[in-house]
Amino acid sequence: MTVPAHTPEWEVYFCDINDRPACVSVDLAFESLAPIPEQHRAFELVVALQQPDADGFPADEAEWEQLEAIEEALVEELQNSLQAAFVGKLLHDGKRSFYFYSGQEALPEAIATNVMQQFPAYTFASNNLLDADWGLYLDFLFPEPADMQSIKNSRILRMMEEQGDEHHIPRSVLHFVSFATEADRTAFRSESGKVGYTLVQEGKNQNESEVPYSIVIAKVQPVTEEDIHTTTLGLWQLAEEFNGVYGGWQAQVVKEND
Repeated sequence: MTVPAHTPEWEVYFCDINDRPACVSVDLAFESLAPIPEQHRAFELVVALQQPDADGFPADEAEWEQLEAIEEALVEELQNSLQAAFVGKLLHDGKRSFYFYSGQEALPEAIATNVMQQFPAYTFASNNLLDADWGLYLDFLFPEPADMQSIKNSRILRMMEEQGDEHHIPRSVLHFVSFATEADRTAFRSESGKVGYTLVQEGKNQNESEVPYSIVIAKVQPVTEEDIHTTTLGLWQLAEEFNGVYGGWQAQVVKEND
């Protein structure tokens, strides 16, 4: 049994779980493959941090390095021995959790226990459950639409940075939104105008039967990660109020000497 061929597509996003901050790392490439019938069991290894900070994350670089060492050893053993699919990991409330899928019930726990003997300072627990629908991956680890937008934001910002962009310099940022009705679009245009957005263009999407009425709005602003995440989340929520779908943003690369 082998994992279907795929090119890993790891991304990181932050969210809250039970009112505590969480950092989720997930291989998005498995979305198109899940569920994999032969790998119907999910395995979770939960490792307790030794020195978590106030947010429940590692407090120093040494612990980050130890967690990376645990991950490398665990992934190597489970993949080599069981061809297990490493789909994600979670950092939350003083614990690091690793998630795999395989067709085995008892072996993943035995292998993980053997790996953790190399790290005697760490306590751990494990779970192995039947998950033929891959619900743990698709419903828990996989990002919600708003979190996916944050991931897309980070990708765009990385590409802009590679081209020499200075994110702190304000420039016109275009935002694309689509609606089911003209009335919803008009209401959104009015509300977005109250918070500083200007109309660039309205049109109709010929290939979008559910949300055919499009609008492009703009605002001059920096494109730092914090600015863009705050902006897109706000527009996402505003679009939802009027049955709209936020479609992303676009901006020119700006350099210091432009």
